[in-house]
Amino acid sequence: DLMPLAEAKQIDIGVEGTQDAEILASELDMVAVVKNLVDNAIRYTPEGGRVDISVVILEAKAELFVQDSGPGIPLAERDRVFDPFYRILGSEQIGSGLGLSIVQTIANRIGAEIRLDFVDETQQTGLKVSVIVPMKQ
Repeated sequence: DLMPLAEAKQIDIGVEGTQDAEILASELDMVAVVKNLVDNAIRYTPEGGRVDISVVILEAKAELFVQDSGPGIPLAERDRVFDPFYRILGSEQIGSGLGLSIVQTIANRIGAEIRLDFVDETQQTGLKVSVIVPMKQ
């Protein structure tokens, strides 16, 4: 669904790794999480950038990563970006501001944790979103 948007901006989308993880969440919930995170990553990544998706299994938890080469989210904005309809000023992106709010709502329902980090901590650029989900036992 999101490939036309990525192609229009010449964004390279990569899926890294081959691990499968069976988690305690519905397919619809996980599609909504991934779709919202990847959509945001594509929208905020400049033309010619990169979005990478991967899953890692650690200690009975699956960790989904969506990383981009965009500007990242400033530390001062990180709590607010999960509020419904909140948009960072000056982003000039079209949207409702509901994407991360939806992701947070689903994460709360399935017992997942969300972390926001910079891809490049030194330059404070790029966004790395981690969704840590309990695995099915």
